[in-house]
Amino acid sequence: MQQARRNIGILLVSQDKKLALDLDMVVESVNGLLNGNTDTPFDVPANECFPYCQVFDQACRYLRSQRKDKLPALFSRCFNSMTTARQALSAGDRTLCPVECVLLDTRHEEPLDDDPFLPLTLQQTPARPSPCSAMLLCEEKVLGRWMYRLGGNRLVRVPHSNPWQRRADILRLILDHLEHAHFNRMLARASQKADGQVTLAQKINHLMTERWGDQWDFHFYTGSMVAGFIDSMKSLLQGTESHCLTGNNEHALAVSALAGWQLYGRAYVIAITSGMIDETRGTLANLKRAAAPGIIVCADSPETVWYPFQGTLDADSDGHAVIAARGLWHGFMRTPDDMPACLANAFQALDERPAPTFVLATQSVLESQATIAGPMARGPSPKAATLSRAQCERLDQAVAAINHDNARMLWHCGRLTPDERSQILPLAEKAGIALVDSIIHPGSVPAFSDGKPVANYLGTLSMYGFKRAVYEFLEAQSTKEEGAPWLFFLKGKVEQSSTPYSEGKLKRNFRIGQVNCNEAHLSPFTLLGLDVRLADFLNYLEPRLQVDDAVLRHRRARIEQLRKLPAAQPSDLIETMPMTPNYFFHQLGRLVVDLIESRGYRYTGVYDVGRCGLSAMRNVARTDPGFSGWYGRALMGDGLMSLPYIALKNERNVLAFIGDGARAIVPNVEQRLVGSSIRGIAGRGGNVTVFYLSNGVLSMIQTYLDKRYTLNGCSQVNVPLTEWKEAPVEHAEDDVTVHRRVIRQFCPELLGEALMAPRRVNFFDVWLGHNSEGDGLSLISEGSWSRMRTHGE
Repeated sequence: MQQARRNIGILLVSQDKKLALDLDMVVESVNGLLNGNTDTPFDVPANECFPYCQVFDQACRYLRSQRKDKLPALFSRCFNSMTTARQALSAGDRTLCPVECVLLDTRHEEPLDDDPFLPLTLQQTPARPSPCSAMLLCEEKVLGRWMYRLGGNRLVRVPHSNPWQRRADILRLILDHLEHAHFNRMLARASQKADGQVTLAQKINHLMTERWGDQWDFHFYTGSMVAGFIDSMKSLLQGTESHCLTGNNEHALAVSALAGWQLYGRAYVIAITSGMIDETRGTLANLKRAAAPGIIVCADSPETVWYPFQGTLDADSDGHAVIAARGLWHGFMRTPDDMPACLANAFQALDERPAPTFVLATQSVLESQATIAGPMARGPSPKAATLSRAQCERLDQAVAAINHDNARMLWHCGRLTPDERSQILPLAEKAGIALVDSIIHPGSVPAFSDGKPVANYLGTLSMYGFKRAVYEFLEAQSTKEEGAPWLFFLKGKVEQSSTPYSEGKLKRNFRIGQVNCNEAHLSPFTLLGLDVRLADFLNYLEPRLQVDDAVLRHRRARIEQLRKLPAAQPSDLIETMPMTPNYFFHQLGRLVVDLIESRGYRYTGVYDVGRCGLSAMRNVARTDPGFSGWYGRALMGDGLMSLPYIALKNERNVLAFIGDGARAIVPNVEQRLVGSSIRGIAGRGGNVTVFYLSNGVLSMIQTYLDKRYTLNGCSQVNVPLTEWKEAPVEHAEDDVTVHRRVIRQFCPELLGEALMAPRRVNFFDVWLGHNSEGDGLSLISEGSWSRMRTHGE
């Protein structure tokens, strides 16, 4: 009995009658070939129908070579709108089953869906969709937007004015689809493969969700070996609060994971190929330093492959040893049978020591859909903290110092949880303790909380960018009654970046207290080390806090006196063109304070590595924790690379400060940032503003040369300036406005309106002149003539 021929439907949604005629003519021609008719179905000279005639001749020879019992029959249907097409599909129109190709004309009707093809089927059984199944037609002015939105598995076209060019393109689409889904055996098997998730993705998804619920994200950069794993993870996470995110490179994935942990407490899974581990730059070390918990799935080749392409194991090198040398856990799965034990060990390591944890796997493991039995690791049960007698004795010493010591007392705050922050602010106010944040954790304690100034906050204390009030607090001469000041580092290591003082000076001039639950992180110059959790310290202190009245009056009077110091010195107020960083950031700081107090402005700051990023941290008041590229390795470009993720995730406005050196060292992320902003904070009515701070020089290096060698860094520090048009440029993407402008003079009205404008992304190129004075760049600069106190201070 002869088997019925397979029907393949081609759907057109368009109001263009010429396009409908094109499709009908092409389908009729191809059906003729499928029925064995090799005659040209039109009477037009070949030179007049170029290139259709030539493509048709190739199609004829190709289809003639296929088995006749495998040849399908084509049919086409045209609808005027997506609504009528959907209605016909949902009504079960038999003439539409199965649809395998869709041509969607958006010139008369703008689709609302991110992928408008999904509602138009391509999912019906026994349809076999292929990369050639979908073609979107659009106006030229929106071509780039659709190419960005749809990605590689959807074809995008601006319809050609020549009908034979259009028809040749449709004919190519149909033949490509037939080859992919029906005639090429390898591709046909792939398209018919059971639609299931790979086992490794299922297991990792389960184990991550078991520990963090939906408080984790999946970051990926595709590669041939990890593509199936990525697709499965995206499918598993669809409809959940765990985001699937990519970036411009592997480095962007690591930076996004770091920002996700520091700003939002989100764990991560990252998928890359093994040869790209080095592309994460030093951010891998930063993730370890931050104790950011996550799994990095890495495709690798087995040792049996002779010098594998992009592999890390060969006769000359061992990439796995490099991971181990970083102090990171790793396991290698050569076959699917290795999966249960490797994952159990990986997650046990992650539970015991949060850090990037590497799961390396061969292609057979990454693509396996086999059912794997075996023990699965479970997260550790939370244990109530039990303080030892020695810990309680040291806590009593800290309480006594806080309650009775007349010395100046300052708390240097590391990364805090919201609960820790809400407990620290009233405790510090009640005890008269000064608070500072740092360049690695800007905003750990903010200048403003719920729109009101935090009375005990003095500013930033770090190697660079320390606030003037903090400098005066620490440098003031101590009386015999006071004794040396107390510096408590809460959740900090007292690392070199935390103060401008040497280890010797810290030990001689200050009494160092430290609250860090990791005993190995208590510094050798710490006088009072508290190896307890910060929550334990705060909970122990709170019911015992009873500061002597005289001590409290003395502390509060000193803090109040320092808060009255002018934020700027006279030389910072000189207006020039180009502006000095001191002038610009002083003016911007005043503007932001006004917006906070008068209009409820709140923002998350993003600070890249460079002199101007430091100036922003020092001079622009914060309302919330920010993200700093200075963290850990101080990698230029990390702040900029983090922006697409932060703009997608954040619930408040985003204000980013990017030097021209950082901008030049990493890929252009602007288009990805705009897309993330549309789906993120700007799309929700917020604002993203990026200040490109351009002075044509790597300022921190030149400042070092200025102060120590009096050398002109010349070409070794030069950064080419990006020339922009003088007139502002503005355009709309979806319902978000993208605004660009060069700023050479400070205008509070213009910038105030820009920072408060809803549903807007601002790119400002601020031209500044290099200088190396003030802004807390070093202890040396604070001793210059321009930093001297004026009369009346």
